Order: sequence, then C-alpha cells, then structure tokens
Amino acid sequence: MAVSIHFTLKPLYLDCLVGALITLVCIVMLCVAIEAPSPIVSRLERSAIGSSLFTFRGRYMVDLLIALFLFAMGFWGILMGFFTLFLIFGIRFLGVKQPDAFNEIFRQTDIESQSHGDSYTLEDTYDTEGSGVHR
Repeated sequence: MAVSIHFTLKPLYLDCLVGALITLVCIVMLCVAIEAPSPIVSRLERSAIGSSLFTFRGRYMVDLLIALFLFAMGFWGILMGFFTLFLIFGIRFLGVKQPDAFNEIFRQTDIESQSHGDSYTLEDTYDTEGSGVHR
C-alpha cells in the first residue's frame, strides 16, 4: 500500500517509461530515415506495420505519437513536443511547396503510386500557382 501511494505521489516511473518508449521509437525512426543498419531495415520492410514507416503518412503518424508522449514529460517535454509539431508541420508545408522533394525522401504505397494526383501535397485541395479560382 505504501509503495503504491509513493508511486502516485512521485510519478518518476512514468517519466522513465515514457522516456524509454520515446527513445526506442526515435531509434527505430532514425534507422528508417538513414535506412541502416540493413538487418533492422529489412526486418521493418518485411513487417506489415514497418513497411508503412517508410511512407510520409507512416512517419507523420509516428512523429505525432512521439509529440504526444513528449507532452507527458513536464516543461521540457512540452517544449520539445511543440518543437516536434513545428517540424512536422514545417515538413508538410515544404511538401506543399516542393512536391518533388517528397518523392525523393519518402516511399509511396501501392495505392498512392496508382493515383493520378500527388497524394502527399493534395494538389486538388490546395490552391497552387496557376490553378484555383481567381477573385
């Protein structure tokens, strides 16, 4: 009983657990980004969930998950969570402005490669240069 009260009053174990999870996910995402070491990358490519990590949507979802976990880690976690969200949306904005860069950095799934539009930047949704309604 005393141990459980001690853990609820000082949730240091939650910081350790969240820190370990964030570290593990960040190491996996680093391996995905640099595509090395090859045994880890090939194992991820063969798995159902791991193959989606190489696409933009997969990385986007994992980065959002990391940011949400960071918000649970006090002041510095909140600061790093906002920094992570800033980077996520900055990359998204860059993808809208430079869609060719996304094709070089991220892989496309079979469904995305068969579609005629640019699935990363959603050109049909955004008003890009030379298209859209003039006011």
